[in-house]
Amino acid sequence: MNPFVLFSSFLLGALGSLHCLGMCGPLALSMPFFVQPQKKWRNILSFYLAKALAYSLLGGIMGLAGKVIMLMKWQQIMSVTTGIFILIMAMLPALRHVKASFLFQKQFQAVHVHILQQPKWRYFFTLGFLNGLLPCGMVYTALATAMLAGGIAGGSTAMLLFGIGTAPMLILLIFFRQRLNVKWRLRLLPLSSAFSIIIGLLLIIRGLNLGLPLISPHVTNQEISKCCHK
Repeated sequence: MNPFVLFSSFLLGALGSLHCLGMCGPLALSMPFFVQPQKKWRNILSFYLAKALAYSLLGGIMGLAGKVIMLMKWQQIMSVTTGIFILIMAMLPALRHVKASFLFQKQFQAVHVHILQQPKWRYFFTLGFLNGLLPCGMVYTALATAMLAGGIAGGSTAMLLFGIGTAPMLILLIFFRQRLNVKWRLRLLPLSSAFSIIIGLLLIIRGLNLGLPLISPHVTNQEISKCCHK
């Protein structure tokens, strides 16, 4: 696993959740967590755990794709390409807000309605998992980063950390909805974009193989092959 990618994924989730406040806030506020006030924490944790697991599943797939690319000794190219992709997503916010069709949209809506009738934890878990599959520019950015994590386990862990990182800010929004108005939430969006730009630039520098300790260490093809065949 790549520690740099894992740490970046968590920070991308934590600081990227500022983007979630502005764009996904209404969705979070629409979740019926308080249909059973005495069990609100069970409902919230079930939802966000399942959402993180959905991210983890997607991350494993992207990690596998990244492993294949690494076996072809294109690690540096992949790092630079990923960094450029993240920069484009960050500098052109409209790309993150494009509405896409959701494969499980009907199931998502059906489970939401079902919770109001039978508010059991497994329904919140299902709802959270489906929510993790919703189209989202910030998730695309995290998935691009997860490709560099070093295989299925690395990609899965990176996206799990990303999911965990997004949860605290959205949970705060649920409990302080009256104080966090839309105008205030939208003001936070530039901060998440700025952090994405930093991550993108670091990945580009890392892929340039400049021989800088920690930031852009010099990696030979032999070292890449050893890493990929572990």
